[in-house]
Amino acid sequence: MPELARIVGAAVVTAVVLVVLRERYPAVAVQLMAAFVAGVLLLLAPSLERIVSAFADLGRRAQVNTAYVDAVLRVIGVAYVASFGAQVCRDAKEEALGGVIELAGKIIIALLALPVLTGILDTLLRILP
Repeated sequence: MPELARIVGAAVVTAVVLVVLRERYPAVAVQLMAAFVAGVLLLLAPSLERIVSAFADLGRRAQVNTAYVDAVLRVIGVAYVASFGAQVCRDAKEEALGGVIELAGKIIIALLALPVLTGILDTLLRILP
């Protein structure tokens, strides 16, 4: 995985720069960290596309309702975005904001999971006498 080697190398360099910046320019350090994460996401975008395609293909082959596969992918996306947002807030010393982002992410995940849970319960009710 050449991407991983590039990411680790860039992360080590970024971490060293962040240590220096946090003492004098904490706002710039947060911006650098956010830019680093955005850059990593852009680098990994093709891999993320392959993962989404693989999930969709597995869903089709297993004859799973596409709404369920879509919901699972959305839940994964919300979890990653909420985790990233919460960590950025914590790095900026805004613990409460990070907690609010995590709570919002959990609520959104619960809402996204409702159709899947409903489908599972409907299937169980049809199977059970």
